[in-house]
Amino acid sequence: MGHPYPGQQPPPPRPRTGLWIALACVLIVLVLVFLAVTGGVVYLVSRDRGAQPVPPETPSAAELVNVELEFFSFSYPATWFDLNASADPADAVGVAEIADEDIAPDDLYNLPTNSVVVYLFDSDLHAVMTCRTQATWTGFGWDDAEDPEEIDPITLDGKELAAHRTRGTHEGQDVVGEMYCADVADDVVQIVVETHGATELSPEVQGILDSWVWTDA
Repeated sequence: MGHPYPGQQPPPPRPRTGLWIALACVLIVLVLVFLAVTGGVVYLVSRDRGAQPVPPETPSAAELVNVELEFFSFSYPATWFDLNASADPADAVGVAEIADEDIAPDDLYNLPTNSVVVYLFDSDLHAVMTCRTQATWTGFGWDDAEDPEEIDPITLDGKELAAHRTRGTHEGQDVVGEMYCADVADDVVQIVVETHGATELSPEVQGILDSWVWTDA
């Protein structure tokens, strides 16, 4: 049982060509997947190594205008306006007046979004008392202004200045104004800054204050 009859030939073995072809295809697919994964990893690593951090943009000297006066200097963005330069000398408010909108200095109720006005005058009072007596003028021209509050002194270029802050509203927007005073020689330097549409000074106004340099104080 189970043995072929004498003289009967055993059946020929089945060809295995299809099996080898299938194995070859699987091997090719594995090689291609390996190459694709390896190439992707190499690309990502080389891309990350080649990437350099982008430094933050800083205003160039050409984007700033420098103001130099008797006791101090400061810089402001070139997109702002020197309101004193375009006004009649009789209408000039202080020794320097700049704003981000071109508004005539004698237009007392059409107020720019951001402004910086600097006064220099003789005073029988020192800076602290000068600010205390004049801080009520900070909200002039607004629709509504709170009573000014005396805040901690600010420091400009190493010099401490008395400071007052007033908040209120104008044309339906919040507005904040601050006044700073410093004794310089026999005079008082008074700085009045305003930002409309916010309850804190804008970065542009703060940048102007940060650029302040005392030149002969």
